[in-house]
Amino acid sequence: MRSRYSAYCHKDINYVYQTYHSSVLPNNTIQEIEAFANSVHFVRLDVISTEQSVDEGYVTFELIYIQDNFLCGFMERSRFVFDKGWYYVDGVLKDSTPNKISRNDLCPCNSGKKFKQCIIHVPSGSGIS
Repeated sequence: MRSRYSAYCHKDINYVYQTYHSSVLPNNTIQEIEAFANSVHFVRLDVISTEQSVDEGYVTFELIYIQDNFLCGFMERSRFVFDKGWYYVDGVLKDSTPNKISRNDLCPCNSGKKFKQCIIHVPSGSGIS
């Protein structure tokens, strides 16, 4: 689970795609994975619990991210299967209500800066990279 989160954070789209179980690959295109990864800034992953047998595992986690000036998140109980490696199959999601981030709020990324000054909020084309 953490490796998939890290791959999303680093925009390693191929890794995310390759860690889907073959039975669900047709439902998860590289383009859709990339579009999501590029539209958000991941803030935090909290693993709440794990369960594992020889060939199946579950990870319950909370994910927090920023998208379009909103602090968003969800909890998921993900199901993985083992077939020469662990592969994501599906999960049960519980979305939380997105909260608008005001320009003068501290950025949720913990940079210590106001949201309007944080690099994750700077609009593209502003000359800051």
